[in-house]
Formats: sequence, structure tokens, C-alpha cells
Amino acid sequence: MLKEINEIVVKHGLKLKKKEQAGDETEKGLAVKIDSYAVESNVHFPTDYNLLWDAARKTLSLTKQLLAEHPGIKGWRKIDQLLATVKSRFDLVRRSSQRGGVNRDSKMKKATRKYLVTTRQLSKKLHLLEGEISREEYKEVKWIEWANYRQMLDKHIDLLNRRVMKKEKIPHKEKVFSIFETYTEWISKGKANRAVELGLKAAIATEKSGFILMHSVMEKQQDVDIAVPMTKELNEKYDIGSISFDKGFWSKENYKELEATKIFLTMPKKGKLSKAEYEREHDTEFIALRKAHSAVESNINMLEHHGVNRCPDHGIASFKRYVALGVLGYNLHRLGNLLLEQDRVKKRQAA
Repeated sequence: MLKEINEIVVKHGLKLKKKEQAGDETEKGLAVKIDSYAVESNVHFPTDYNLLWDAARKTLSLTKQLLAEHPGIKGWRKIDQLLATVKSRFDLVRRSSQRGGVNRDSKMKKATRKYLVTTRQLSKKLHLLEGEISREEYKEVKWIEWANYRQMLDKHIDLLNRRVMKKEKIPHKEKVFSIFETYTEWISKGKANRAVELGLKAAIATEKSGFILMHSVMEKQQDVDIAVPMTKELNEKYDIGSISFDKGFWSKENYKELEATKIFLTMPKKGKLSKAEYEREHDTEFIALRKAHSAVESNINMLEHHGVNRCPDHGIASFKRYVALGVLGYNLHRLGNLLLEQDRVKKRQAA
């Protein structure tokens, strides 16, 4: 719904701008730029030991609610003490990890061993508790949430044990970057000031007057995956004259498929250029559009200043809604500025 509203706002803005977009833009269609940037989730920096602590405290919090509804269950009288013990073991591991020194590894291993003993005891009690209460006796949503955090507890006990005690290198695909916002991805875009961002990438398509024609939140996707579908959808909705990308969107298949659309394509190739590719990328129009492509960075910067740099909401549906609202707010701001400028021109002409 928000995307449809945004499309109405953009088309109205382009209609108002039509008189100012005389010349090549009107004849050849819109000059579109597509780029992506990272929208951060509201999460802390992940390590296996602090994610294990997150799982433990959330599981125990939900367990207290469960026990309040089933007062006859035995063996949980010291649940608060158990939570405090897990917390103290976690603090010990955290301090050992952050400190340097000659004996850092041995201290870290010793602290981790104690932490794992306590969390394994907790895991064992939770598995026994699950056997005592049937799913039907507990509220469905709370049961799913409780079971999810218990599984996260077991997972991070295993990861911490393998990494610290067994000195294994954990494959990236096995890692979780937040037990709360499980959609969160590890994004490294090579920025000098920010080596890593935690969230999801969002791709935006802008045109000369600055309106964002379309956006796409990328789950388990890279730039190269969205170039073709995004271009095709844009081509169905707008009169596109040219479209530009950076090298991250390049692939041989993407270029071949997009070239067939008859839109003037500015997609720099990765790697060494052939003679024909060198001539194509040194064409006057290609160079002009490639230089103009950098303007999308200012659109991204403005979008971030509209709040779409970090999502405070929970869940992937809320994340996507938040980005869509931010894009709509950005375009309404653009449209408002355009209307105000037109009013100022009319007043000057009347004067």
C-alpha cells in the first residue's frame, strides 16, 4: 500500500516538474540511477557469548511467566539466583575477552568453561521443563517464542564451545547476528569510517529531480541479484530513457538481459575491458551518465537524514514498513519543496 501511495506522489511530482525538464529528458525519458546502502537494525554488536546471554535471560524471563501459570511445577525456586549466576559468568567472559595480556587466551578459556557449565545446566532444566508441560497447556504464541529462545541458547552454547574451547573457525552461514532481529545481516561495504553495518541493504532508484521512483529491501540478496527485476519493474511503470549502476550490479547475464530492454545502459564492467567494452565505456553519453550517477549518494544521504538509516522497530515486516514510510516521507518533502518553489515564482511574477 505504501509503495502504491509513493508511486502516486512521484508521478504527481514528475508531472509538476515536466515544464522544467524540457529538452533531452522529456524526449528520451527519465535518467534513472540505482544504488544501495545499509539500513541498520536496532541491535548491539554480536558475539557468541553476549548472544548466549541474550538467549539465557529471555528464556528465563519467559520461563517465569510460564511457571506463574503452572505453580505446581517443582525445581525452579531459585530461578532468580540462576539468572544472576549466568550473568556473573557472562561478565567474567566479557572482561576476559576485552582485556589483553600474555595469558588472555587461557583466562578466556577458563572463564568460558565456567560459563558453559552454567548455561548447559540451564539448558538441561529447560529441556526437562518442556517435557512436563504440553504445548496445548501454554499459550501458542508464548510457547513458540520460548522454544525459539531455548533453541538459540543451545545453538550459542555449541558455537561458543567450538570457537573458544575447540579453536574452530565458525562458518559465516552458521552465525546469527541477533536473536531478536533474526533477519539481520553482516554488511561490509568498504566504508572507511564503518567497516561493518548490521541490518539489511536497501536499493533505491532515483531520477534527475531527486524523487525516489522505487525502493527494494534486500533479504539475502546482493546488488547483482536485483538489477534486472528492479529495472523491469521500473520500465513497466515509467518512461525510462537511461539507467545507471555502479560496478557492484555488474554480471555478464545482467548486462545481456538489460541491454535487450533498449534502455541506454550505464553499467561499468568489473575487471579487464575488451576493445569493444572500452569503446562503450568511453562513449560521451556513457561518461556523462556515469558522472551523474554519483548524485544518488546525496539522495541516500538525505534519505538517511529522514530517519532511514536505522530502524527502531522489531521484526522484518516492521523493518520493511519503516523503510517504505521513510521513502514516502522523503518524496513528500521533495513534492512540498517543489510546490513552495512554484508558489514563490508565481508571487515574483505577480509582483
